[in-house]
Amino acid sequence: MLVGAKAEMLATINGCAQIDSVVARIGATPGALWREETTGTNALATPFVTREPLFVRGSEHYIEGLHNYSCYGRPVFSPLNGQLVGVLDIMSDAGAESALMRPFVDSVITEIERNIKRSVGSRSQSVICAFEAAARHPAAMVVAVSRSMVLQSSAAARVLSSTDLTWMQQLAEGLHRSTRSEIELTSGHTAQLDMEPIEDADGVLIRVQSRQRPVVPRTAEPLRHWSRMRQWFDEFRTDNVSGVIVGESGTGRSTALQEAAGAEPHCTIDGRSSDKTEVEAKLRALAIGPCNDLLLIDNLDQLSALSQALVEKLLLGAPRILAATADTDNTRLLSLFERRLDLPTLRAQRSELLTTLNALAGPGVRYRFTLQASRVLESYSWPGNHRELSTMLRSLERLRGTTIDVADLPIELRAKSTTKSMTPWQQASRDAIIRALESCHGNKAHAAEYLGISRSTLYHHIKECGIVG
Repeated sequence: MLVGAKAEMLATINGCAQIDSVVARIGATPGALWREETTGTNALATPFVTREPLFVRGSEHYIEGLHNYSCYGRPVFSPLNGQLVGVLDIMSDAGAESALMRPFVDSVITEIERNIKRSVGSRSQSVICAFEAAARHPAAMVVAVSRSMVLQSSAAARVLSSTDLTWMQQLAEGLHRSTRSEIELTSGHTAQLDMEPIEDADGVLIRVQSRQRPVVPRTAEPLRHWSRMRQWFDEFRTDNVSGVIVGESGTGRSTALQEAAGAEPHCTIDGRSSDKTEVEAKLRALAIGPCNDLLLIDNLDQLSALSQALVEKLLLGAPRILAATADTDNTRLLSLFERRLDLPTLRAQRSELLTTLNALAGPGVRYRFTLQASRVLESYSWPGNHRELSTMLRSLERLRGTTIDVADLPIELRAKSTTKSMTPWQQASRDAIIRALESCHGNKAHAAEYLGISRSTLYHHIKECGIVG
């Protein structure tokens, strides 16, 4: 099966009537769109999203009609500009996969890419060869322009806009000798261009030297998260109200509690205190004669039932209280606080995981991970949140300055993670299942009932998502 640049089915070539009927039943007919959001995990739609080869066996397919088959799919990239032009997939009976499936598809794609190169004229070939030679180094900012194409290296693509490329095409038009020019980019930075005509071609090779280092794209989400927290802290200190900070273990509740209190005079109660009687006596004394200082209550959810009732009574009175809790079920008590801050879990911030990791490592420390190691980190559920991440960081201290691979990660983390490529929807489903299993203490029958699905469906999702334990 072959899909094109827009995930549209281009062709299917089938070896037997049985496969013909399967292809017709699942709607893999020419012209049909084969996207992951509608067809789920499979060796056509998933490589189209991930840009990487994928082997999908039997029940790993989302479409039930493909559960009896195994598929290997690999994306096809244009050798002219590196753009994705399609995905080629080969399918066979599950359990009867040939070891030749991968090399067969790989060799076919190599031939396709070779034919794409052959399809352009010899003059265009000269432009491509000159560009490839000049852009061999990953940091090289190189552009090749001709009447029929514009090629740019990945380093150049991070700096140049489409307007910049159009301007370079105009400068290169009719150029017959090497020249140097200086232009102002749309970003406002100045760039020096070394332009050289390409021999036996109508193209020009341009080497770009920017006076400003390329801007490295960074996610804005962590900045928004921390900005939102600081804004909450500032508003709490300004307003004469009570507030509660809610978050799972390891999300930094206690730290946030102290930061929100700042330098304001306060008295503190910890729900983890072994002397429950002393805590109850303190709260009774505050109920009789409240002090003017802020009352900090850490681990509110671990207070005794009597102490929590006394806190309710205090909230209905005058004292100003700031509390931290992991419990989200006691809605009556939480609703009495005038302000609430929910701390996000680490698994809800997977896309910012490496940024968070380097931020925790401290100033001047940068960790580099291989692609496979990054996938292990991002697929792990992080039940201990930031505390668990900090523990992992301590185990990696000896590896600072080196690239970290899967084998360097703690064995417990590797054992409980899955490196299977997932869509955001699949990742959200996996997290929901993990939370349900944790809430039901591992009882799968209760977790299935909680999620509103059958036990067999739950078992299928547990296997598909690679959930361990």
